[in-house]
Amino acid sequence: MTAPTAGLLRQPRRKGMMGSQTVLPLIAAVERSLGQTAAARLMDEARFTYLPEPGEPVRERQVAVVHQSLRREFPEMAEAIQREAARDAVEWLMLHRIPARARLLLSGMPWGMAVWMLGRNAIQNAWTFGGSGKFTVLGTNEFQLVDNPLIRGETSDLPICVWHEELFQHTFRRMAHNRLRCVETSCMATGAEACRFHLSMDDQALAA
Repeated sequence: MTAPTAGLLRQPRRKGMMGSQTVLPLIAAVERSLGQTAAARLMDEARFTYLPEPGEPVRERQVAVVHQSLRREFPEMAEAIQREAARDAVEWLMLHRIPARARLLLSGMPWGMAVWMLGRNAIQNAWTFGGSGKFTVLGTNEFQLVDNPLIRGETSDLPICVWHEELFQHTFRRMAHNRLRCVETSCMATGAEACRFHLSMDDQALAA
């Protein structure tokens, strides 16, 4: 999810592609937490012969295998690693894709307006984080992703889109208000029709 940029990221002609920030920070986080052997194993399972360059489109199926294999093989560490990777992805976008002028503009707005602008821009660049899934903004504080490639075919008793949840939360905190909180309220892995995310101020912000 990105803020207004100098230009839209051009969507690849080939369908089913995602941005490389869906996988590069994840592999790096796996190496830090679990070691190079674990990272290499995840890459092998996803049939990555080499890591993509930053900004290079990646097949969503390969990205999905990395995320799903991490959850399956390292269930106790997967969530923390995915959240760390999502935050690192946002920081990379802030540094390389978000002009300083756009960041300044957003920081001077009421947070509701900044969230709205970020949401509209996210729709235009949704392929980078949603692949062939359908991203929709339902309102100022709610949005959804239908057919999320990263959980496609998975089943769970609880929502599992923690990478997207953290990606959205960190984006809004960095560019709209630092006390915004994002929670996945429904997940297709549990049988829901869509993966939905709700944005709100945390209790500390409301009490301030």
